[in-house]
Amino acid sequence: MKTTLLGLGVMVSSLLIGCASEGDVEDGENDVFMTDDAKADAFGVEDWSPDGAAVLKYVSTATAAKLQSEVGLSERVAKAIVAQRATLTNHAFTDLKDLDDAKYVGATVFKQLLTYAADQHLFKTALRIPLVVEDGDNLSLLASYNDKARQAGVPAFARYTFVDADTKYSDKMDSYNTRLQAIATKLHTTIPGEMLKFAYGLYQYETGSAKVCFVGDPTQVADTAGSQADSVVGDMYSIWAWRYGTKKWQQDDSNDPVESFGDDWKKYSTTSKFVRLIYTNDDDGTHISSDDIGPCR
Repeated sequence: MKTTLLGLGVMVSSLLIGCASEGDVEDGENDVFMTDDAKADAFGVEDWSPDGAAVLKYVSTATAAKLQSEVGLSERVAKAIVAQRATLTNHAFTDLKDLDDAKYVGATVFKQLLTYAADQHLFKTALRIPLVVEDGDNLSLLASYNDKARQAGVPAFARYTFVDADTKYSDKMDSYNTRLQAIATKLHTTIPGEMLKFAYGLYQYETGSAKVCFVGDPTQVADTAGSQADSVVGDMYSIWAWRYGTKKWQQDDSNDPVESFGDDWKKYSTTSKFVRLIYTNDDDGTHISSDDIGPCR
């Protein structure tokens, strides 16, 4: 029986065991990367998240040789994944639990697969946006209505959604509003407010510990955010500059960044893993703001 590992911070002591050669990634024979008490506790990755889905798609088609040469997994792990795949319907992985059931696949192997999927751009860079209901100045997570959803006999809500450059965010939020009103109708009650969209900046979606983060290429975060003007953010939303580590960009016609963007630009640490966005959402661009978007993983 596989033993349970709790979260990304757990170090796998069984890496490079047995006959695995140096540099080949594997875990203990019965290690896992998902906890027993929650189906979606694999570093916060879910079957439907962009990176989770990309890993499942890749391991559903990759040969053992590619899992070794491309991903860096040991021969033993690669053969175990292919053997597990052969037992599945249509010989394809459709959920993370199936992958977790493969021998020698634990936290270290799964992290290696996630890294490979991100490095090879096997999925679109996306923002993870908390699903928030806005009622005037009051914000609440959509998932806080799950008790009412269960009472009404309808599916519960997710805590967040992923948004890439092509996502029709307004349409998704309209769909959630329809579901909320259906719950209110069934329970003969009122659900105040509507799904938050057209925010001034991404920071407005942050409620408690629920924050906006990204999966994928950090240098594409600004383009992803900018593509959601008049949807996730207002129609005047315009990014003037961004920084990530030692990388940075600014509009060609912007003035000296230190003078124009002040401390938000100047005091950014080049060792930071956050993407700093410098933007405005005003008609005349006089109000310059910044958002720090960190990695989800």
